[in-house]
Amino acid sequence: GSVLSNMLLVLGMSFFFGGIVGRASPGSRLTLVSEKEQKFIAEGAMCNVTMLLLSCVSFTLPTVFSNVGHEEHILPLSRLGAIIVMVSYCAFLIFQLFTHKEMLSKTEEGEETEEEKEDPPMQLWLALAILFLATVCTSVNSEFLVNVVEEVVEDSPLSEAFIGVILLPIVGNACEHMAAVRFAIQDRPSLSIGIAVGSSTQIALFVVPFSVLVAWSMGVDMTMDFGPLNTSVMVLSVIMLLSVVLDGRANWLEGWMLMSAYVFIGVMFWFVRESDL
Repeated sequence: GSVLSNMLLVLGMSFFFGGIVGRASPGSRLTLVSEKEQKFIAEGAMCNVTMLLLSCVSFTLPTVFSNVGHEEHILPLSRLGAIIVMVSYCAFLIFQLFTHKEMLSKTEEGEETEEEKEDPPMQLWLALAILFLATVCTSVNSEFLVNVVEEVVEDSPLSEAFIGVILLPIVGNACEHMAAVRFAIQDRPSLSIGIAVGSSTQIALFVVPFSVLVAWSMGVDMTMDFGPLNTSVMVLSVIMLLSVVLDGRANWLEGWMLMSAYVFIGVMFWFVRESDL
């Protein structure tokens, strides 16, 4: 759900508002504009999309393998696949942060490059303490959230699939959602793409396989077989994202198409029940 929300809804709204909102002249107020097209470096976006395609492979193969009658091997396949994907994500970080840092940090001509004024960096011990406290609070809240979701599903027409895939990711991604749209309106589409697509990459290539490995260490059988429906939605969404960022240009219509796809998926999951997954 978070991957879909970032790829389609967050990026779609960023392209949409970035394509219709602008300044008629430097220093003027933001207003609706026409004939606006934003440019960004396609290499950086394509690097993330390629990694997302790898995640699609890691979801699709176990799903197909399971559905052709090899369920007894799906667990070791998923665990091995999780290791491969996590190693690939580490390679991606090395590529992004070290070996090709300059190439991926370039900005397209016309995009804002001035860095905003930042406060002095936080001390390391304080940052680690805050991270630890935030992790503990998140864990406690997650436990409460799971219990509440189960009660809501029992007493309302909302399905568990709709809540988990659509509602919760929208709420959970609210902060980065607003940040991505704000950067797009400021004509900084590369930052918007970095927030939206980068978050999707992190979840698909790190969080999911890491969860599989953690479950393995706890003696819990968790696989990367997400079912034909979820896998199909994921693959089609990544293909659509690929077609949008391939040319390094963004306009409001491309944003509208991404949002429309997300709404379509949301309508489908409204009717989906647990037995369909």
